[in-house]
Amino acid sequence: MQKVSIVLPTKNEEKNIGPLLQSIFGQEYDGEIQVFIMDSSDDRTVEIAGTFPVETVRVETEDYNYGKCRNDGAAATDGDYLVFISADVEISNKQWLSSLVGHFSDPDVAGVYGRQLPKATASPIEQFFILHTYRAQSRVASLETGNRNSGMVVFSNTNSAIRRSVWQDIRIPEMLKSEDQEWAKRALLAGYKIVYDAKAAVNHSNKYTLKSVFHEYFDSGAVMPAVYGDGVFDYSMRHFVVDGVKYVISEYKFLVTNGYLRWLPYAVVCDIAKFLGIVLGSKQKYMTSWMRKALAKKKNHWDKYPDVIKRPA
Repeated sequence: MQKVSIVLPTKNEEKNIGPLLQSIFGQEYDGEIQVFIMDSSDDRTVEIAGTFPVETVRVETEDYNYGKCRNDGAAATDGDYLVFISADVEISNKQWLSSLVGHFSDPDVAGVYGRQLPKATASPIEQFFILHTYRAQSRVASLETGNRNSGMVVFSNTNSAIRRSVWQDIRIPEMLKSEDQEWAKRALLAGYKIVYDAKAAVNHSNKYTLKSVFHEYFDSGAVMPAVYGDGVFDYSMRHFVVDGVKYVISEYKFLVTNGYLRWLPYAVVCDIAKFLGIVLGSKQKYMTSWMRKALAKKKNHWDKYPDVIKRPA
């Protein structure tokens, strides 16, 4: 087993960081584990993390960018493989890390992402989203598998691993959102494989209000033209609408079948918020800067970049 560098962004995770680090250092992994924390907290996160053998660097909230944070963390570490996870995941599987990095025995594999399962506290709507997105069947994606015409590129740095040598050639884009999907697209275009490992599972879910759902999906809509606008992968707005209708039908069936009838009205409103967010986000280039900042989740992005992605100098 080779050295693994786990890059962990944190912000006010004092409730989660202890159990998470305990799970990481309790992994049944024969190689060396290095944990590098990129922290933006004003609570006891760093104090608690300091009881474990970790390195920590301060990242100011106004400077935080998904891709840049992970690139900076990767550059500060020296593991053969880079593992990216979110600080609010729960890891109960002691083979999680070995499962993720075990796929790198194939030299053509650039990245691996693991399954996400809903936490016990997840709402029925969040349960469905996670179970629908992260299925029980593992798979391997490459251009040879017809991936160009199969819709969305899926990859998630909530639970992922990247080969360092590939990262050195293909850095994670500094984007408003979906930097992990854009990275995966570039890796596929370079001829690599992307693996989804359902056995390398973590528990993860988010608590969204209707307002936060809209902002989240505005950011998603804003990056869609950047990720799919080159025509390399076929995921147009038409595909989004068709997939959206199928998703909504399946979601409502899930709620009815599992006895969550009282959640149906909220699900309808939530889906409308998602759709509006995506549509308005996809038109962000026609908006003024203050409008983008008002509608986006990552408002500080627009203070630094004129577009959804930082272009090379």
